[in-house]
Amino acid sequence: MPTVAEVVARELRSAGVDRAFGLPGGEVLVLLDALRRAGISFTLCRHEAVAGTAAAVYGKLRRTAGVAVATLGPGAANLMLPLANAWLDREPLLAITADLPVSWPVSHTHQRLPLHEVYRPIVKHVEAVTPLDPQSAVQRALWACTSEPQGPAYLTLSAEDAVQPASFLHEGGHPTAPVLTGQEENARRAAHELAQRLAAAERPLVIVGLGVRPERAPLLRQWLRSWRLPVAVTPKAKGLIDEHDEATDFVGVVGGMAIDDLMMEAVQRADLIVGFGFDPVEVDKTWHAHLPIVWVLESAQATGVLPRRELIVADHGALLAALDELAPPRVWERPFQDVQVERKAIAAGRSRAPAQGLAPVRIVSVFANTLPPETIVTTDVGSHKYLFGQFWPSRYPETFWMSNGLSGMGYGLAAAIGAKLARPEVPVLAVLGDGGFSMVCQELETARRVGAPVMVLVIADCSYSLIRIGQENRGLPRYGVDFEPIDSVQVARACGCEGVVARTAEELAAAAEQALAVTRAGVPFVIEVPLDAEAYRPIV
Repeated sequence: MPTVAEVVARELRSAGVDRAFGLPGGEVLVLLDALRRAGISFTLCRHEAVAGTAAAVYGKLRRTAGVAVATLGPGAANLMLPLANAWLDREPLLAITADLPVSWPVSHTHQRLPLHEVYRPIVKHVEAVTPLDPQSAVQRALWACTSEPQGPAYLTLSAEDAVQPASFLHEGGHPTAPVLTGQEENARRAAHELAQRLAAAERPLVIVGLGVRPERAPLLRQWLRSWRLPVAVTPKAKGLIDEHDEATDFVGVVGGMAIDDLMMEAVQRADLIVGFGFDPVEVDKTWHAHLPIVWVLESAQATGVLPRRELIVADHGALLAALDELAPPRVWERPFQDVQVERKAIAAGRSRAPAQGLAPVRIVSVFANTLPPETIVTTDVGSHKYLFGQFWPSRYPETFWMSNGLSGMGYGLAAAIGAKLARPEVPVLAVLGDGGFSMVCQELETARRVGAPVMVLVIADCSYSLIRIGQENRGLPRYGVDFEPIDSVQVARACGCEGVVARTAEELAAAAEQALAVTRAGVPFVIEVPLDAEAYRPIV
Protein backbone atom coordinates (compact mmCIF):
# COMPACT_ATOMS: atom_id res chain seq x y z
CA MET A 1 0.00 0.00 0.00
CA PRO A 2 1.46 3.40 -0.93
CA THR A 3 2.39 5.92 1.72
CA VAL A 4 0.68 9.28 2.00
CA ALA A 5 3.76 11.01 0.54
CA GLU A 6 3.73 8.63 -2.42
CA VAL A 7 0.05 9.34 -3.07
CA VAL A 8 0.67 13.09 -2.97
CA ALA A 9 3.52 12.75 -5.46
CA ARG A 10 1.48 10.46 -7.71
CA GLU A 11 -1.46 12.86 -7.82
CA LEU A 12 0.75 15.82 -8.62
CA ARG A 13 2.49 13.95 -11.42
CA SER A 14 -0.79 12.79 -12.94
CA ALA A 15 -1.95 16.42 -12.98
CA GLY A 16 1.02 17.41 -15.14
CA VAL A 17 3.33 18.67 -12.39
CA ASP A 18 6.91 17.82 -13.38
CA ARG A 19 8.83 20.25 -11.17
CA ALA A 20 8.60 21.57 -7.63
CA PHE A 21 10.46 24.53 -6.14
CA GLY A 22 11.47 25.11 -2.57
CA LEU A 23 13.83 24.61 0.35
CA PRO A 24 14.17 21.34 2.25
CA GLY A 25 13.73 20.69 5.92
CA GLY A 26 13.88 17.51 7.92
CA GLU A 27 10.08 17.32 8.05
CA VAL A 28 9.65 17.23 4.23
CA LEU A 29 12.49 14.87 3.27
CA VAL A 30 10.14 11.92 2.79
CA LEU A 31 7.91 14.01 0.53
CA LEU A 32 10.90 15.21 -1.49
CA ASP A 33 12.02 11.64 -2.02
CA ALA A 34 8.52 10.64 -3.11
CA LEU A 35 8.52 13.50 -5.62
CA ARG A 36 11.87 12.33 -6.98
CA ARG A 37 10.64 8.78 -7.44
CA ALA A 38 7.48 10.04 -9.16
CA GLY A 39 9.53 11.91 -11.76
CA ILE A 40 9.03 15.40 -10.29
CA SER A 41 12.32 17.28 -10.16
CA PHE A 42 13.05 19.55 -7.22
CA THR A 43 14.47 23.02 -7.86
CA LEU A 44 16.37 24.16 -4.80
CA CYS A 45 16.11 27.93 -4.27
CA ARG A 46 17.74 30.09 -1.62
CA HIS A 47 14.54 31.55 -0.16
CA GLU A 48 10.99 30.22 0.03
CA ALA A 49 9.52 33.45 -1.32
CA VAL A 50 11.58 33.10 -4.49
CA ALA A 51 10.60 29.43 -4.77
CA GLY A 52 6.91 30.26 -4.53
CA THR A 53 7.05 33.01 -7.14
CA ALA A 54 9.09 30.90 -9.56
CA ALA A 55 6.67 28.01 -9.06
CA ALA A 56 3.59 30.15 -9.76
CA VAL A 57 4.98 31.49 -13.05
CA TYR A 58 6.23 28.04 -14.06
CA GLY A 59 2.84 26.49 -13.34
CA LYS A 60 0.89 29.11 -15.25
CA LEU A 61 3.10 28.72 -18.32
CA ARG A 62 2.87 24.92 -18.09
CA ARG A 63 -0.95 25.01 -17.71
CA THR A 64 -0.96 23.34 -14.31
CA ALA A 65 -0.39 24.29 -10.68
CA GLY A 66 3.07 25.45 -9.73
CA VAL A 67 4.25 23.61 -6.60
CA ALA A 68 6.34 25.08 -3.78
CA VAL A 69 7.57 22.87 -0.93
CA ALA A 70 8.84 24.10 2.43
CA THR A 71 9.27 22.91 5.96
CA LEU A 72 7.15 23.96 8.91
CA GLY A 73 7.66 27.07 11.03
CA PRO A 74 9.94 29.59 9.28
CA GLY A 75 9.75 27.81 5.93
CA ALA A 76 5.98 27.97 5.92
CA ALA A 77 5.97 31.57 7.16
CA ASN A 78 8.25 32.66 4.31
CA LEU A 79 5.57 31.66 1.79
CA MET A 80 3.30 34.56 2.76
CA LEU A 81 4.67 36.79 -0.01
CA PRO A 82 4.20 34.41 -2.97
CA LEU A 83 0.84 33.13 -1.69
CA ALA A 84 -0.43 36.70 -1.31
CA ASN A 85 0.88 37.56 -4.75
CA ALA A 86 -0.79 34.52 -6.31
CA TRP A 87 -4.05 35.40 -4.55
CA LEU A 88 -4.20 38.91 -6.01
CA ASP A 89 -2.43 38.25 -9.33
CA ARG A 90 -4.41 35.07 -10.09
CA GLU A 91 -1.47 32.69 -10.39
CA PRO A 92 -1.87 28.91 -9.79
CA LEU A 93 0.40 28.21 -6.81
CA LEU A 94 0.10 25.10 -4.63
CA ALA A 95 2.18 25.43 -1.46
CA ILE A 96 2.86 22.27 0.52
CA THR A 97 4.57 22.57 3.88
CA ALA A 98 5.18 20.40 6.87
CA ASP A 99 3.32 20.92 10.14
CA LEU A 100 3.55 19.47 13.62
CA PRO A 101 1.95 16.02 13.96
CA VAL A 102 -1.48 16.11 15.56
CA SER A 103 -0.32 13.41 17.95
CA TRP A 104 2.12 15.79 19.61
CA PRO A 105 0.92 17.51 22.79
CA VAL A 106 -0.26 21.12 22.57
CA SER A 107 2.38 21.94 25.17
CA HIS A 108 4.97 21.44 22.44
CA THR A 109 5.03 24.99 21.09
CA HIS A 110 8.40 24.95 19.32
CA GLN A 111 7.71 26.10 15.72
CA ARG A 112 3.97 25.79 16.33
CA LEU A 113 2.07 28.32 14.21
CA PRO A 114 -1.63 28.47 13.25
CA LEU A 115 -0.73 27.95 9.61
CA HIS A 116 -4.21 27.11 8.35
CA GLU A 117 -5.70 30.11 10.10
CA VAL A 118 -2.94 32.38 8.80
CA TYR A 119 -3.31 31.38 5.16
CA ARG A 120 -7.03 30.66 4.88
CA PRO A 121 -7.99 34.32 4.15
CA ILE A 122 -5.60 34.61 1.19
CA VAL A 123 -5.88 31.22 -0.54
CA LYS A 124 -8.68 29.42 -2.33
CA HIS A 125 -8.27 26.16 -0.42
CA VAL A 126 -6.61 25.03 2.83
CA GLU A 127 -6.38 21.43 4.01
CA ALA A 128 -4.23 19.04 5.98
CA VAL A 129 -3.25 15.93 4.04
CA THR A 130 -3.83 12.90 6.26
CA PRO A 131 -3.71 9.11 5.78
CA LEU A 132 -7.47 9.15 5.16
CA ASP A 133 -7.99 9.72 1.42
CA PRO A 134 -4.95 11.95 0.68
CA GLN A 135 -5.69 11.64 -3.03
CA SER A 136 -8.87 13.69 -2.73
CA ALA A 137 -7.14 16.38 -0.67
CA VAL A 138 -4.55 16.92 -3.39
CA GLN A 139 -7.21 16.92 -6.11
CA ARG A 140 -9.24 19.56 -4.29
CA ALA A 141 -6.16 21.76 -3.96
CA LEU A 142 -5.18 21.38 -7.60
CA TRP A 143 -8.71 22.19 -8.71
CA ALA A 144 -8.73 25.32 -6.59
CA CYS A 145 -5.44 26.49 -8.12
CA THR A 146 -6.36 25.96 -11.75
CA SER A 147 -10.07 26.86 -11.85
CA GLU A 148 -10.90 30.46 -12.75
CA PRO A 149 -10.02 32.77 -11.24
CA GLN A 150 -6.76 30.94 -10.75
CA GLY A 151 -5.02 31.34 -7.42
CA PRO A 152 -3.19 29.68 -4.55
CA ALA A 153 -3.97 26.67 -2.40
CA TYR A 154 -2.19 25.49 0.73
CA LEU A 155 -1.67 21.95 2.03
CA THR A 156 0.12 20.73 5.13
CA LEU A 157 1.59 17.27 5.59
CA SER A 158 3.29 16.24 8.80
CA ALA A 159 6.39 14.06 8.73
CA GLU A 160 4.47 11.54 10.83
CA ASP A 161 1.61 11.26 8.34
CA ALA A 162 3.88 11.27 5.29
CA VAL A 163 5.16 7.76 6.03
CA GLN A 164 1.80 6.26 6.96
CA PRO A 165 -0.02 3.95 4.55
CA ALA A 166 -2.77 5.76 2.67
CA SER A 167 -6.37 4.63 2.80
CA PHE A 168 -8.95 5.53 0.17
CA LEU A 169 -12.62 6.33 0.47
CA HIS A 170 -13.07 6.09 -3.28
CA GLU A 171 -11.15 5.94 -6.51
CA GLY A 172 -11.76 8.86 -8.78
CA GLY A 173 -10.24 11.19 -11.27
CA HIS A 174 -9.60 14.86 -11.01
CA PRO A 175 -12.55 17.22 -10.66
CA THR A 176 -13.79 18.47 -13.98
CA ALA A 177 -15.28 21.77 -15.00
CA PRO A 178 -19.07 21.93 -14.85
CA VAL A 179 -20.82 21.53 -18.18
CA LEU A 180 -22.47 24.82 -19.04
CA THR A 181 -25.65 24.33 -21.01
CA GLY A 182 -26.89 27.03 -23.36
CA GLN A 183 -23.42 28.56 -23.60
CA GLU A 184 -23.72 29.56 -27.26
CA GLU A 185 -27.17 31.12 -26.83
CA ASN A 186 -25.98 33.05 -23.79
CA ALA A 187 -22.97 34.27 -25.79
CA ARG A 188 -25.21 35.46 -28.65
CA ARG A 189 -27.39 37.42 -26.25
CA ALA A 190 -24.29 38.91 -24.64
CA ALA A 191 -22.85 39.84 -28.05
CA HIS A 192 -26.04 41.69 -29.07
CA GLU A 193 -26.19 43.49 -25.73
CA LEU A 194 -22.56 44.59 -26.03
CA ALA A 195 -23.06 45.70 -29.64
CA GLN A 196 -26.05 47.82 -28.63
CA ARG A 197 -24.07 49.51 -25.86
CA LEU A 198 -21.20 50.23 -28.22
CA ALA A 199 -23.53 51.61 -30.91
CA ALA A 200 -24.55 54.39 -28.53
CA ALA A 201 -20.95 55.31 -27.60
CA GLU A 202 -18.98 58.09 -29.28
CA ARG A 203 -15.71 57.37 -27.49
CA PRO A 204 -15.64 53.73 -26.34
CA LEU A 205 -12.50 52.21 -24.84
CA VAL A 206 -12.01 48.46 -24.41
CA ILE A 207 -9.77 47.67 -21.46
CA VAL A 208 -8.44 44.11 -21.59
CA GLY A 209 -7.46 42.62 -18.24
CA LEU A 210 -5.88 39.52 -16.77
CA GLY A 211 -9.25 37.77 -16.69
CA VAL A 212 -8.79 36.96 -20.38
CA ARG A 213 -7.10 33.62 -20.91
CA PRO A 214 -4.11 33.57 -23.30
CA GLU A 215 -5.77 31.16 -25.70
CA ARG A 216 -8.46 33.78 -26.36
CA ALA A 217 -5.92 36.19 -27.89
CA PRO A 218 -6.49 35.31 -31.59
CA LEU A 219 -10.27 35.77 -31.37
CA LEU A 220 -9.87 38.92 -29.27
CA ARG A 221 -7.44 40.46 -31.73
CA GLN A 222 -9.69 39.60 -34.67
CA TRP A 223 -12.71 41.29 -33.05
CA LEU A 224 -10.82 44.45 -32.13
CA ARG A 225 -9.28 44.73 -35.59
CA SER A 226 -12.51 44.15 -37.51
CA TRP A 227 -14.51 46.60 -35.39
CA ARG A 228 -11.61 49.09 -35.14
CA LEU A 229 -12.26 49.58 -31.44
CA PRO A 230 -9.85 51.62 -29.32
CA VAL A 231 -8.22 49.26 -26.83
CA ALA A 232 -5.98 49.51 -23.79
CA VAL A 233 -4.59 46.75 -21.60
CA THR A 234 -3.65 46.36 -17.97
CA PRO A 235 -0.01 45.38 -17.35
CA LYS A 236 -0.59 41.68 -16.70
CA ALA A 237 -2.64 41.45 -19.92
CA LYS A 238 0.22 42.77 -22.05
CA GLY A 239 0.75 40.57 -25.08
CA LEU A 240 -2.90 39.64 -25.52
CA ILE A 241 -2.87 42.58 -27.92
CA ASP A 242 0.01 43.01 -30.36
CA GLU A 243 1.21 46.50 -29.45
CA HIS A 244 3.01 46.80 -32.82
CA ASP A 245 -0.04 45.92 -34.91
CA GLU A 246 -1.00 48.97 -36.96
CA ALA A 247 -4.42 47.43 -37.66
CA THR A 248 -5.27 47.59 -33.95
CA ASP A 249 -6.24 50.92 -32.39
CA PHE A 250 -3.96 50.44 -29.37
CA VAL A 251 -4.14 53.32 -26.88
CA GLY A 252 -1.74 52.20 -24.13
CA VAL A 253 -1.42 50.53 -20.75
CA VAL A 254 -3.66 51.58 -17.86
CA GLY A 255 -3.28 50.71 -14.22
CA GLY A 256 -0.77 53.12 -12.73
CA MET A 257 2.21 52.67 -15.08
CA ALA A 258 4.40 55.42 -16.54
CA ILE A 259 2.66 58.50 -18.00
CA ASP A 260 -0.41 57.57 -16.01
CA ASP A 261 -1.70 61.12 -16.33
CA LEU A 262 -1.89 60.72 -20.10
CA MET A 263 -3.56 57.31 -19.85
CA MET A 264 -6.09 58.67 -17.35
CA GLU A 265 -6.93 61.42 -19.82
CA ALA A 266 -8.09 58.72 -22.25
CA VAL A 267 -9.95 56.78 -19.57
CA GLN A 268 -11.74 59.88 -18.29
CA ARG A 269 -12.66 60.95 -21.81
CA ALA A 270 -14.27 57.61 -22.70
CA ASP A 271 -18.07 57.63 -22.62
CA LEU A 272 -18.13 53.82 -22.36
CA ILE A 273 -15.48 51.47 -20.99
CA VAL A 274 -15.77 47.81 -21.90
CA GLY A 275 -13.90 45.93 -19.19
CA PHE A 276 -13.11 42.73 -21.09
CA GLY A 277 -11.71 40.49 -18.38
CA PHE A 278 -10.76 43.70 -16.57
CA ASP A 279 -9.86 43.19 -12.91
CA PRO A 280 -9.38 46.32 -10.77
CA VAL A 281 -6.86 44.40 -8.65
CA GLU A 282 -4.29 45.93 -11.01
CA VAL A 283 -5.48 49.52 -10.60
CA ASP A 284 -4.05 51.80 -7.92
CA LYS A 285 -6.83 54.39 -8.19
CA THR A 286 -10.62 54.22 -7.75
CA TRP A 287 -11.89 55.46 -11.13
CA HIS A 288 -13.30 52.00 -11.89
CA ALA A 289 -15.91 52.56 -9.16
CA HIS A 290 -17.61 55.55 -10.80
CA LEU A 291 -16.87 55.61 -14.54
CA PRO A 292 -19.31 54.02 -17.04
CA ILE A 293 -18.00 50.45 -17.29
CA VAL A 294 -19.62 47.37 -18.77
CA TRP A 295 -17.90 44.40 -17.15
CA VAL A 296 -17.48 41.47 -19.57
CA LEU A 297 -16.30 38.55 -17.44
CA GLU A 298 -16.28 34.77 -17.57
CA SER A 299 -15.36 34.28 -13.90
CA ALA A 300 -15.13 36.19 -10.67
CA GLN A 301 -12.28 38.63 -10.25
CA ALA A 302 -9.36 38.22 -7.85
CA THR A 303 -10.45 37.33 -4.30
CA GLY A 304 -13.83 36.16 -5.66
CA VAL A 305 -15.28 39.65 -6.21
CA LEU A 306 -17.99 40.27 -8.83
CA PRO A 307 -19.23 43.71 -9.91
CA ARG A 308 -22.78 44.43 -8.79
CA ARG A 309 -23.87 46.41 -11.84
CA GLU A 310 -23.41 46.49 -15.63
CA LEU A 311 -22.21 42.89 -15.66
CA ILE A 312 -22.14 40.57 -18.67
CA VAL A 313 -21.09 37.02 -17.78
CA ALA A 314 -20.22 34.80 -20.73
CA ASP A 315 -17.55 32.43 -21.90
CA HIS A 316 -15.09 34.72 -23.66
CA GLY A 317 -14.40 32.25 -26.45
CA ALA A 318 -18.08 31.79 -27.29
CA LEU A 319 -18.72 35.52 -26.93
CA LEU A 320 -15.90 36.51 -29.27
CA ALA A 321 -17.10 33.96 -31.82
CA ALA A 322 -20.59 35.47 -31.60
CA LEU A 323 -19.23 39.01 -31.95
CA ASP A 324 -17.33 37.93 -35.05
CA GLU A 325 -20.66 37.07 -36.68
CA LEU A 326 -21.95 40.62 -36.18
CA ALA A 327 -21.16 43.68 -38.24
CA PRO A 328 -19.59 46.61 -36.38
CA PRO A 329 -22.46 48.72 -35.00
CA ARG A 330 -20.78 51.94 -36.13
CA VAL A 331 -17.44 53.51 -37.08
CA TRP A 332 -15.18 55.23 -34.55
CA GLU A 333 -12.58 57.63 -35.94
CA ARG A 334 -9.75 57.04 -33.46
CA PRO A 335 -11.17 59.16 -30.62
CA PHE A 336 -7.93 58.96 -28.62
CA GLN A 337 -5.50 59.76 -31.44
CA ASP A 338 -3.93 62.72 -29.65
CA VAL A 339 -3.16 60.51 -26.63
CA GLN A 340 -1.62 57.87 -28.89
CA VAL A 341 0.54 60.42 -30.69
CA GLU A 342 1.84 61.84 -27.41
CA ARG A 343 2.52 58.35 -26.03
CA LYS A 344 4.55 57.44 -29.11
CA ALA A 345 6.51 60.66 -28.86
CA ILE A 346 7.42 59.91 -25.25
CA ALA A 347 8.38 56.34 -26.11
CA ALA A 348 10.65 57.65 -28.85
CA GLY A 349 12.30 60.10 -26.44
CA ARG A 350 10.90 63.18 -28.17
CA SER A 351 8.83 64.29 -25.20
CA ARG A 352 9.30 64.37 -21.42
CA ALA A 353 12.98 63.51 -21.71
CA PRO A 354 15.22 64.22 -18.70
CA ALA A 355 17.32 67.38 -18.78
CA GLN A 356 20.51 65.34 -18.96
CA GLY A 357 21.79 61.79 -18.93
CA LEU A 358 20.30 58.59 -20.31
CA ALA A 359 16.52 58.69 -20.79
CA PRO A 360 14.79 55.67 -19.22
CA VAL A 361 12.69 55.12 -22.35
CA ARG A 362 15.92 54.74 -24.31
CA ILE A 363 16.73 51.65 -22.21
CA VAL A 364 13.45 50.06 -23.29
CA SER A 365 13.92 50.85 -26.97
CA VAL A 366 17.47 49.44 -27.04
CA PHE A 367 16.31 46.08 -25.68
CA ALA A 368 13.18 46.06 -27.85
CA ASN A 369 15.33 46.60 -30.94
CA THR A 370 17.86 43.92 -29.93
CA LEU A 371 15.88 41.05 -28.46
CA PRO A 372 13.48 38.87 -30.48
CA PRO A 373 9.78 39.72 -30.08
CA GLU A 374 9.02 36.41 -28.33
CA THR A 375 11.33 37.36 -25.44
CA ILE A 376 9.72 36.98 -22.03
CA VAL A 377 10.17 40.07 -19.85
CA THR A 378 9.68 40.04 -16.09
CA THR A 379 9.93 43.11 -13.93
CA ASP A 380 10.49 43.75 -10.29
CA VAL A 381 8.70 46.59 -8.48
CA GLY A 382 9.83 50.19 -8.70
CA SER A 383 10.16 52.97 -11.25
CA HIS A 384 11.48 50.50 -13.83
CA LYS A 385 8.24 48.49 -13.51
CA TYR A 386 6.26 51.59 -14.51
CA LEU A 387 8.70 52.18 -17.37
CA PHE A 388 8.60 48.70 -18.91
CA GLY A 389 4.94 48.20 -18.06
CA GLN A 390 4.01 51.11 -20.30
CA PHE A 391 6.63 51.09 -23.03
CA TRP A 392 7.79 47.50 -23.57
CA PRO A 393 6.12 46.57 -26.90
CA SER A 394 4.56 43.21 -26.03
CA ARG A 395 3.51 41.16 -29.05
CA TYR A 396 2.58 37.72 -27.76
CA PRO A 397 0.55 36.42 -24.80
CA GLU A 398 2.39 35.35 -21.65
CA THR A 399 5.55 37.24 -22.51
CA PHE A 400 5.25 39.98 -19.86
CA TRP A 401 5.16 39.30 -16.11
CA MET A 402 5.04 41.56 -13.09
CA SER A 403 3.62 41.61 -9.59
CA ASN A 404 0.83 44.15 -9.92
CA GLY A 405 -2.05 43.10 -7.72
CA LEU A 406 0.29 42.84 -4.74
CA SER A 407 3.26 44.76 -6.18
CA GLY A 408 5.84 42.93 -4.10
CA MET A 409 9.56 43.49 -4.56
CA GLY A 410 11.66 40.41 -5.26
CA TYR A 411 9.33 39.17 -7.99
CA GLY A 412 11.37 39.91 -11.11
CA LEU A 413 14.28 37.48 -10.87
CA ALA A 414 12.18 34.69 -9.34
CA ALA A 415 9.59 35.00 -12.12
CA ALA A 416 12.34 34.97 -14.75
CA ILE A 417 13.77 31.71 -13.38
CA GLY A 418 10.32 30.09 -13.42
CA ALA A 419 9.65 31.36 -16.94
CA LYS A 420 13.00 30.20 -18.32
CA LEU A 421 12.55 26.70 -16.89
CA ALA A 422 9.04 26.55 -18.38
CA ARG A 423 10.07 27.95 -21.78
CA PRO A 424 13.80 27.12 -22.11
CA GLU A 425 13.88 27.91 -25.84
CA VAL A 426 12.78 31.54 -25.33
CA PRO A 427 15.07 34.40 -24.18
CA VAL A 428 14.07 35.77 -20.77
CA LEU A 429 14.92 39.25 -19.51
CA ALA A 430 14.47 40.19 -15.85
CA VAL A 431 14.34 43.95 -15.22
CA LEU A 432 15.29 44.98 -11.68
CA GLY A 433 16.28 48.05 -9.75
CA ASP A 434 19.38 47.87 -7.61
CA GLY A 435 17.19 47.86 -4.50
CA GLY A 436 15.25 44.79 -5.60
CA PHE A 437 18.40 43.16 -6.94
CA SER A 438 20.01 43.30 -3.50
CA MET A 439 17.04 41.39 -2.05
CA VAL A 440 17.38 38.37 -4.35
CA CYS A 441 20.77 38.53 -6.06
CA GLN A 442 21.87 35.23 -4.48
CA GLU A 443 19.35 33.51 -6.74
CA LEU A 444 21.71 34.12 -9.66
CA GLU A 445 23.51 31.03 -8.37
CA THR A 446 20.18 29.21 -8.48
CA ALA A 447 19.61 30.29 -12.07
CA ARG A 448 23.07 29.07 -13.11
CA ARG A 449 22.82 25.79 -11.19
CA VAL A 450 19.35 24.76 -12.39
CA GLY A 451 19.89 25.69 -16.03
CA ALA A 452 17.92 28.93 -16.26
CA PRO A 453 20.26 31.27 -18.16
CA VAL A 454 18.35 34.53 -17.87
CA MET A 455 19.39 38.05 -18.79
CA VAL A 456 19.19 40.44 -15.84
CA LEU A 457 19.03 44.18 -16.35
CA VAL A 458 19.85 46.09 -13.16
CA ILE A 459 18.94 49.78 -13.38
CA ALA A 460 21.13 51.26 -10.65
CA ASP A 461 20.11 54.59 -9.17
CA CYS A 462 21.24 53.93 -5.56
CA SER A 463 17.74 54.69 -4.38
CA TYR A 464 14.20 53.45 -3.96
CA SER A 465 13.47 56.05 -6.60
CA LEU A 466 9.71 55.65 -6.83
CA ILE A 467 9.35 56.17 -3.08
CA ARG A 468 11.87 59.00 -3.18
CA ILE A 469 9.88 60.83 -5.87
CA GLY A 470 6.68 60.38 -3.87
CA GLN A 471 8.42 61.65 -0.76
CA GLU A 472 9.63 64.78 -2.53
CA ASN A 473 6.24 65.36 -4.17
CA ARG A 474 4.77 65.57 -0.66
CA GLY A 475 7.29 68.23 0.30
CA LEU A 476 9.10 65.88 2.68
CA PRO A 477 12.88 65.84 3.03
CA ARG A 478 14.66 62.92 1.40
CA TYR A 479 15.05 60.36 4.15
CA GLY A 480 15.45 56.58 4.33
CA VAL A 481 15.37 56.00 0.57
CA ASP A 482 19.00 56.12 -0.60
CA PHE A 483 21.84 53.61 -0.26
CA GLU A 484 25.42 53.05 -1.39
CA PRO A 485 26.20 51.47 -4.79
CA ILE A 486 26.22 47.69 -5.13
CA ASP A 487 28.50 46.22 -7.78
CA SER A 488 26.01 43.90 -9.43
CA VAL A 489 28.55 42.64 -11.96
CA GLN A 490 30.86 41.48 -9.18
CA VAL A 491 27.88 39.82 -7.49
CA ALA A 492 27.06 38.05 -10.76
CA ARG A 493 30.62 36.77 -11.10
CA ALA A 494 30.59 35.58 -7.49
CA CYS A 495 27.54 33.48 -8.41
CA GLY A 496 29.23 31.96 -11.47
CA CYS A 497 27.54 34.29 -13.95
CA GLU A 498 28.82 37.00 -16.28
CA GLY A 499 28.06 40.69 -16.61
CA VAL A 500 29.01 44.17 -17.77
CA VAL A 501 28.25 47.80 -16.99
CA ALA A 502 26.69 49.94 -19.75
CA ARG A 503 26.51 53.71 -19.37
CA THR A 504 25.39 54.85 -22.82
CA ALA A 505 22.79 53.67 -25.30
CA GLU A 506 25.57 52.39 -27.57
CA GLU A 507 27.19 50.41 -24.77
CA LEU A 508 23.78 49.08 -23.76
CA ALA A 509 23.04 47.82 -27.28
CA ALA A 510 26.37 45.98 -27.37
CA ALA A 511 25.71 44.56 -23.89
CA ALA A 512 22.27 43.33 -24.93
CA GLU A 513 23.78 41.50 -27.90
CA GLN A 514 26.43 39.99 -25.64
CA ALA A 515 23.80 38.96 -23.07
CA LEU A 516 21.77 37.22 -25.75
CA ALA A 517 24.79 35.24 -26.93
CA VAL A 518 26.04 34.32 -23.45
CA THR A 519 22.65 33.18 -22.19
CA ARG A 520 22.13 31.10 -25.32
CA ALA A 521 25.39 29.40 -24.33
CA GLY A 522 23.83 28.60 -20.95
CA VAL A 523 25.18 31.26 -18.58
CA PRO A 524 23.08 33.96 -16.86
CA PHE A 525 24.20 37.49 -17.71
CA VAL A 526 23.81 40.75 -15.76
CA ILE A 527 23.84 44.23 -17.30
CA GLU A 528 24.10 47.13 -14.88
CA VAL A 529 22.93 50.52 -16.15
CA PRO A 530 23.69 53.47 -13.86
CA LEU A 531 20.87 56.00 -13.98
CA ASP A 532 20.09 59.27 -12.27
CA ALA A 533 16.90 58.69 -10.27
CA GLU A 534 15.68 62.12 -11.34
CA ALA A 535 15.48 60.83 -14.92
CA TYR A 536 12.32 58.96 -13.99
CA ARG A 537 10.51 62.05 -12.78
CA PRO A 538 9.09 63.24 -16.15
CA ILE A 539 7.29 59.92 -16.70
CA VAL A 540 6.43 58.54 -13.25
